Amino acid sequence: MNIPHLTETGRSRFYPVVMADLKTAGNRLPITSNLGKAGGFSGAVKVHIKSSGDLEFESNVELNDWTFFPARIRAASTALRDSGLTGSFDITHADGNLTIK
Repeated sequence: MNIPHLTETGRSRFYPVVMADLKTAGNRLPITSNLGKAGGFSGAVKVHIKSSGDLEFESNVELNDWTFFPARIRAASTALRDSGLTGSFDITHADGNLTIK
C-alpha cells in the first residue's frame, strides 16, 4: 500500500525526534528513538522509500483507509526520506520506542 509522506512536518511531535536521532547517528542504522510517549501502534512495519523526491512510500500494511496508518511509522518514513535514505527498512514501535533497521 502506498502511504503519503508527511506534508507538514512541523505539526508532528515524532518527526523531529527521529530526524535528530538520524543526524546524531550520521544516518547509520539501526537507530532507536525514544518518542517520549507510550501508546499507539505496537508492532513492525516494512517500508520502501524509492527516492528523496517521492511524495509516497510503500508499506506492507494493507488498510481500507491510509489515514489509519500509524503516525509514528509515517513520521519515521518521512524522516528517512528527508535524510536522503532510500530503500527498504524495518520499523518497529513499542511503548514509545521506535527502531529503524
